[in-house]
Amino acid sequence: MTAGNRPLRIVSGEASPPARRRLEWLVPALAVLAIVAALVWSNSGIPDRRAIRSLPEPQRLALLSRTVDELKRSCGDGRPDALKDHCRELASFASKFDECRGDCEALAHLQLAPVPTR
Repeated sequence: MTAGNRPLRIVSGEASPPARRRLEWLVPALAVLAIVAALVWSNSGIPDRRAIRSLPEPQRLALLSRTVDELKRSCGDGRPDALKDHCRELASFASKFDECRGDCEALAHLQLAPVPTR
């Protein structure tokens, strides 16, 4: 069989050797990349929590108390938009304390929850 003056080639369904070699290293490389990304993402807040836990209890509780007081005073209803980022940072910081439960947790959630656009 010929097409014009050139003979026709029969192509099998298998990938060519160079394409197969690329797939052989691409799949493991993507798997390693996914594992590294997951580890970085999951450990992103751990150093802060460790530093907070390492504080003596009286200092840790006093710091949390001041943070919650500032959240209540500055970040409640009627808060100026200029304080939005500051309030989110305070809430994020407070939520890293193991002792942030109840009112603290609710205040932090209000600042960290996504705001509906409608």
